[in-house]
Amino acid sequence: MRIPTNDLLIKHLNKAKMVKYLDIKVCHNKCNNLIFKGDTIAAREDEDMIITARAVANGYGIASMSNLSECYKHEPTHSSQSSPCSHNTHLQLEHNIDKIVEQAIEHATSLSCIQADCDGRGCGVNLAEVDVERGHVKDLASDHDNNNLYEVIEHVVSLLRSRLRDDVRIEVNLSYTESENGLVSSEGTDVRECIATTTIDIRLTMRYHGSIIQVSKKMGGRGGIEVLKRKSMDDALDEMITTMNHLLHARQFSVLESGRRFKVVLDNEVGGTLARLIGNMLEADEFNPKIFSSLHVQQGLEVVDDPTLPNGYGSFVWDDEGVRGRRKVLISSDTLNLLHTRLTASTPADGYSTPGNARGVYGIPKPTVSNVYIKPMDWYVDEIIDDARECIVMKGVERASADTARGIVEIKPVIAYHIKDKEIMHAIRGISLQDSIRNILKGIDAISRVAILKPYRDEQYGFRIGEGSPYIRLESARCVCSVM
Repeated sequence: MRIPTNDLLIKHLNKAKMVKYLDIKVCHNKCNNLIFKGDTIAAREDEDMIITARAVANGYGIASMSNLSECYKHEPTHSSQSSPCSHNTHLQLEHNIDKIVEQAIEHATSLSCIQADCDGRGCGVNLAEVDVERGHVKDLASDHDNNNLYEVIEHVVSLLRSRLRDDVRIEVNLSYTESENGLVSSEGTDVRECIATTTIDIRLTMRYHGSIIQVSKKMGGRGGIEVLKRKSMDDALDEMITTMNHLLHARQFSVLESGRRFKVVLDNEVGGTLARLIGNMLEADEFNPKIFSSLHVQQGLEVVDDPTLPNGYGSFVWDDEGVRGRRKVLISSDTLNLLHTRLTASTPADGYSTPGNARGVYGIPKPTVSNVYIKPMDWYVDEIIDDARECIVMKGVERASADTARGIVEIKPVIAYHIKDKEIMHAIRGISLQDSIRNILKGIDAISRVAILKPYRDEQYGFRIGEGSPYIRLESARCVCSVM
């Protein structure tokens, strides 16, 4: 598949004088998947590309093309010299780019003009001013080999089979993706970033006394197979096996105790999901100031968004508007910041107008998290639990949701444990943390030393996100019965 260069895209900016702003973005993804299900490993390769033009005038105009198979289906796979067929394909591609540029401009200029600036162009939509970025970054796995992927998946399956019951169903999806994103704009932006990401999804399922028990784990990040470190992988598999065995004899959380408040300890996964839900509430287009007004948290607590982490699944040099990504402290004892695009930063709701968190190419870019995490502090995990004397420890995430308008979150762990005087009294299933973000943030009174980041794919938009947290303890949190 021919990927248009930035030089080619720049040629199509010649119509920019008709609008206040114009950009063209190309996103190309090539993914190798190995899927183990039943007793076989299936290999699959996927490749897709989208080219989008965005224009700003009286309104925001967007046009894109994503089904490019017709352009390439007759193009030779290998050719030592240019052929008539490839030349025609090139012309067709240029024609299509011209077409979406014209469509974006037409959409942007056809909207009713609120007022006109000095040269007659509309100013119904404004973008925050940013530094013009230029540069090309290539950060792919130099030693990528599909054989390495097979070795990883075979190791995982072999270890799980040797330690689990025969009636446990094992499913593994190992994915290596190379992504190339380029953006040029009428302001002079000229950036291109090539990255690799590797993830593994493991799911264990079994029927037990008429119910289904399921444990899953997702690991990976930016980079090649090296992001799946052998020791971390083995530790994660050991934890999955332990959790599966404990769920066989876990007690259902009592309906009589539903709604009570408990001292709760969240593991890395539950804490990471909490960090993501907090970040979602601080997206400028979702932000409700009432939720966070006069909020006081303990000294040292920080919720951070950082797209510059070397191996973060949500890392990037430039966001989808070509703005350089930067580390942002979203919440601390004296800080409340929002995530912005150039559009939301032009009229900020919080007075903090730094863009750099724009994601999305099919519609108006949305402000959202990149790698979001709770900053580690100085407690050891054992100290957090022992100091509590009696608490509920929640591990893994089965599902999570947030009401961004009311500031209420619900997180259902895979399993929980009732611990008293350093002893596990029993395992618990069917329990959820359900409380307001205000109560949760105000109630954090201990944070461990190490944060673990895991990959997450946004369910609605498909954005890559890294979410992470140390173990954290909540002094008082509402727990509810959650059977489904």
